[in-house]
Amino acid sequence: MMKTIPTIALFLFATPAFAAAASPVPATMCAKDDAVVFSCPLAGSTKVVSICAAGDVAHDKGRFYYAYGRDATKPELAYPTAGATGEFTRSHLGFAGNTGGYAYAFTNAGFKYVVYSVSGANNLQDGGLVVLKDGESRPVKRSSCQPGAVIDTEDDTLIDATLKLKRDPALEKSGLPAR
Repeated sequence: MMKTIPTIALFLFATPAFAAAASPVPATMCAKDDAVVFSCPLAGSTKVVSICAAGDVAHDKGRFYYAYGRDATKPELAYPTAGATGEFTRSHLGFAGNTGGYAYAFTNAGFKYVVYSVSGANNLQDGGLVVLKDGESRPVKRSSCQPGAVIDTEDDTLIDATLKLKRDPALEKSGLPAR
C-alpha cells in the first residue's frame, strides 16, 4: 500500500520561501572559477566572509577580492567592485604558545576591514572579521567564524602570491584590535 503525503506538505516543500530557509550557508562567497584564499561562515549568522583570487595572481595577471553576504552571485559587499582595483595588506599575527596566523585588510568608504585566521597548539583554529571606523581602535563589528568551518588555502602558489602584498603597520605592531 502506497502512503500518500497530504497536499499541504507538498505545497510547503515546493515553495521558494521554504527552499531558501532550508538551504545551507555557502562555504564561500568566491565565484565558481575563482580560488578561495580564506573563507568561513560567521557564527550566529547566515553570512559568509571570503578572500578570493581571480585569474593568475601568482604572475600579477589577476586580482584578490573580498566578498561578504549570503549568496555568492550577489554579495552584500564586494571589494573592490568589478573592474576596479583595490589594495589589500597581509600581515603576520604572532602569539605566545606556538600560535600564529595572518590578517588580510583593506580600507573602503571610511572603514577598515580585517579578515583573520589564527591556528596553533591543541587544534586551535580561530578566524573572523573585524570592522573599524578609520582612525579608531575599537571595532564597530567583530564576528568570529563558526567553529571548525574556516577554509584556508593550502595552494603554495596562491600563498606565495599573498606574501607579495604589502604589510599593515598597525596590525604588525599591535595585532588584532581589542574587543
